[in-house]
Amino acid sequence: MNTDFKQQQTKKIVKETIKFAILVSFAFLMIYPLFWIIGASFNEGAKASLWFLPEKFTLEGWQNAFKAPGWGGDPGYSLFRALWNTMQYVLPQVVFMTLTTLITAYVVTRFRFKGKKIVFALIIGTLLMPNTIFRIPMYAFWTSEPISNLWTNTSLPFMPYFPLWAGSLFAVNSFSVFMYIQFFRTIPRDLDEAAMIDGASRLQVLYHILMPILKPIIMTVALLLFIAAYNDYQGPLIYRGSVETYTLSLVLPQLKVDSTNTYASVYARSIVSVIVLIIVFFSAQKYFVGNEADSAIKG
Repeated sequence: MNTDFKQQQTKKIVKETIKFAILVSFAFLMIYPLFWIIGASFNEGAKASLWFLPEKFTLEGWQNAFKAPGWGGDPGYSLFRALWNTMQYVLPQVVFMTLTTLITAYVVTRFRFKGKKIVFALIIGTLLMPNTIFRIPMYAFWTSEPISNLWTNTSLPFMPYFPLWAGSLFAVNSFSVFMYIQFFRTIPRDLDEAAMIDGASRLQVLYHILMPILKPIIMTVALLLFIAAYNDYQGPLIYRGSVETYTLSLVLPQLKVDSTNTYASVYARSIVSVIVLIIVFFSAQKYFVGNEADSAIKG
């Protein structure tokens, strides 16, 4: 018996070791390009090899990492300015879109009304449509009079980027709505009914009962919206105004290798832009847990 038990334990250890080695190998392959860029940011001149360690070490790239010489032909602005410009449409879009799509999914899944199936079919239909086809009609709308006066020639924060985040006020992201709907369907209605028996309103049920359970999917939707908005290039390009309003996605392509920008500087600035996403991801990672509806029922 002891021999059989030892053999089983040995087989289990071998299998786990192989699985772990495979996972580590794939993880290393996925993250290696980031290692290479980090090494290249400390390298003097162009990096020719695939090895990530710098061949000729220098700090020149990081000394100029937050500068943006030649931005739009005007006196250079820092990357902090470009980052703040980016946040002026990313933050409103994430906050409002996360909230409005949550409310929309709550109505679709928890309320009974005529045409409910049609509404869900429309959500699925728009989910299959690429976002690019809406660019032209929306551009025509936002540049028409008097709508264009809302966001052009204004110095108010967030307003120069109003066309980029205004849609978030109306839950236009059908993918987020669909994710919420699928998660709502895993939560028993007993929670809603028990709370309403105790006198809670619909909004109180959503805020006090369901939202704590929905925290994982809320953070997931917010993170996906943040990444999509942060990496958006076409939107800021279409609605760009003066050069001081340029976002990171518009500034970084302009900072190519030339007399004022070295390879190390270009790589260092790319890392600075990626660090924001890494910080946001790991800050929200602790909320990526399973559905707590079952524990709520048992409690």
